[in-house]
Amino acid sequence: MESLRIKQVTDESYQNDSLLTGLPKLIQQDGFLSLFGGMWAMLAKQVPYTFGKQVSFDVLAGFFYKFYGQFLEIVNKWLVSISAAACASLAACLLSQPGDMILTETYSASKAPKKKKTRRAAAAEGPSSSTKPFGVAVSEIYQRGGSAEFFRGLSTRILHVGMIITSQLVIYDLVKQMLGLPATGSH
Repeated sequence: MESLRIKQVTDESYQNDSLLTGLPKLIQQDGFLSLFGGMWAMLAKQVPYTFGKQVSFDVLAGFFYKFYGQFLEIVNKWLVSISAAACASLAACLLSQPGDMILTETYSASKAPKKKKTRRAAAAEGPSSSTKPFGVAVSEIYQRGGSAEFFRGLSTRILHVGMIITSQLVIYDLVKQMLGLPATGSH
């Protein structure tokens, strides 16, 4: 599905396609396996992101209840929620940044300018690929700047995505409390 979404954004011939019209077109042009071309890159981003966001939020909320409890007689749930959410967003950004770079590199092949080809020429080349293999993407990133290259753009990501994650987690915690569930980390 990610292959189709990327094509809809980067390839003019897919911009007006829906899921129902785009998938058959993608399969016909790039083959069925192209639907899974960015799977490893997506997992490299999403698994650390989700872990960094959810698990660290739970663990940090528990820590902040104990920490603030040493200084405050009554611990404010808002203070804990915002503190844990901000730290969890930082963890999620740090952990998922390398995967985000790999995902971006994986699909960078689909953003390259395309030359117009006749149907015969395209058929002679065989199926086109809109993604780079996972190992190739990782290798190209590393060759450009070593390990540090995987963290290019991190400060912007922390500011942008960090605010979104912090807001999501605070809202999540508030909704839990409104439904009568204990605040995250308070039990």
